[in-house]
Amino acid sequence: MSDVPKNPNEEPRRVASAKFVLQNQEDTTLDLQQAMDTAHKSLASSLTLSFRALQLAMVVLVGLYLVSGFRTVEDSQTGVGTFFGAIVNDHGLTPGLQTNWPPPIGGFEIVSAQNREANIGHVFRPRIDARLTHEQRLTKAKSSDGLVPGRDGSLITGDGDLAHIEISSIWEIVDPIQYANSIPDSHGNLFVELALEKAAVHVVGQLTLEELLDKPLEELRSLLHNHAQATLNTLKCGIRISDVILPSEPEPPLFIQKSYAAFDSAKINAETSVERAVASAHETLIEAAGSNYNELLEMISAYERVAELGDANLKKSTLIAINDLLKSDTISGRAANKISIAEGYRAQIETTLGQDFRRFQSLLPTYREHPELVIQNKWFDMYTSVLKNADVETMFVPSLISTVRLAITGSDEISQLRHTNKLRKKESNTYLSESDMLNPWILRARDINPGTISRELSIQGGKVQGRN
Repeated sequence: MSDVPKNPNEEPRRVASAKFVLQNQEDTTLDLQQAMDTAHKSLASSLTLSFRALQLAMVVLVGLYLVSGFRTVEDSQTGVGTFFGAIVNDHGLTPGLQTNWPPPIGGFEIVSAQNREANIGHVFRPRIDARLTHEQRLTKAKSSDGLVPGRDGSLITGDGDLAHIEISSIWEIVDPIQYANSIPDSHGNLFVELALEKAAVHVVGQLTLEELLDKPLEELRSLLHNHAQATLNTLKCGIRISDVILPSEPEPPLFIQKSYAAFDSAKINAETSVERAVASAHETLIEAAGSNYNELLEMISAYERVAELGDANLKKSTLIAINDLLKSDTISGRAANKISIAEGYRAQIETTLGQDFRRFQSLLPTYREHPELVIQNKWFDMYTSVLKNADVETMFVPSLISTVRLAITGSDEISQLRHTNKLRKKESNTYLSESDMLNPWILRARDINPGTISRELSIQGGKVQGRN
């Protein structure tokens, strides 16, 4: 048998693990068959052993995988079990050993259920130097210190004063299903803090500063607890506030504490000024529209709201209602006086311009049929009106010299009469200008057609109307 040439790229074979030696050439075939049978049996035994070991390892791994679905819930914990992300029970997990499908088929969401703390002490407190005591801060307090928005916190009381308060709470999860469905566990404290902030704003906003400072802490804690719990119940988040903690009593700003006597005096002065302003406003409104001014103010406010909406029909009906109220006996004072003067002015216009209007209205049909005749008659009437005056001189000039300019001196008697009439006319104009200034119903040009809505009424077309 010839030697097979070796391939230079072929990997070298491993060293033989068994070597067969044929000593008897006559029994070569028989011995080779027996040797091969022995090798096959050895290989089969090795493969069987390896497969059994693999099966055992797989069983162990499956067991470990199934055991990973077991979880122990401690007494201070709660949570929910999930199956492909969906909650599988209706009451949450109880303390003890819990079973579920192993991940990623199932899983557990376990959170701390008790003694969780939420603190909003910094929200409604000013920024202070922690190295100073309360007495030292009061001593250094100045009226110019002020509160900086975004840095210093405060609450507004029901009477408009400022107050500082520090609040913290202990809360727990009572319904893990609602909690898991509504809030990520990392946001649990945030929800409680927001509920406490809302409770503080509403509770303090319903009390005056004096009532807040005099109220017992237990009662204030109860009010804050009830309001914050009501907010959380509305959110259906499964959280219950077990306790609200007030480390210190509410207090006004530091400088107010330092000068509390001056604060009381300033507060009384402010209240007195407000009362005087209200009384003055009441007197002014009574003087303007009488004791029933509230009804008129409500109707004017309603008209302004309707005008902003742009409803023309509703605006017209509201304006008619205002006009009817102004013309009624319910309204008195300067408004009624203005309307009375306006009605007098309207009657005056009717007796002057109204007569001229009716006269020209009567001439209109004749003018449309014979315009030249009407114009000629009016010229004759004008000549007659002019020539009947006592101070008129008639001069006849020949037509041939009409282009010549003449300097003619009139009669002394006529000149004196003209001078007298001129003085009378000036006196009459002066009286009319003064009476116009005294007449409050005459509007200025900018008041006739205003462009914005106002409570002021204007006169248009002889009627008192609101601005539109």
